[in-house]
Amino acid sequence: MKKGRFLLRPASLADFRRLYVDVFSIAASLSYPEELFRSAAESGVDAVFVIDAWHESHIPLARRYLEYCRKYGLDYRLSESKPAEIYAVELCEAECGFGCAVVTRDYDAVLRAINCAVLLFQGGRFWLASEA
Repeated sequence: MKKGRFLLRPASLADFRRLYVDVFSIAASLSYPEELFRSAAESGVDAVFVIDAWHESHIPLARRYLEYCRKYGLDYRLSESKPAEIYAVELCEAECGFGCAVVTRDYDAVLRAINCAVLLFQGGRFWLASEA
């Protein structure tokens, strides 16, 4: 999907009571992926880290991210049958709904979300995304 089909507005993580984080997507954009986990633990944000594990090529990196979640005492879920951004939307919709958000860099999440907000991480900022 092209960006032109979506509206992006600046957003703050503090505006949402729980976040569902597409770990592979967000960590891939960081120079030091561990910082994602450390900063979440230090800030006390209520977050669920959704980790891709649906293909064997994901396993080595998934193990590292699981170690970080355990090290920092963070809630996590393994996405064993579909991409994490899709599973994150499903979890958000089922467990939390309005007032919660999926954090990703993948526009597919915007198309799937009904009650949950989708925050796209781009250029070091979070953007509330909606279909145009």
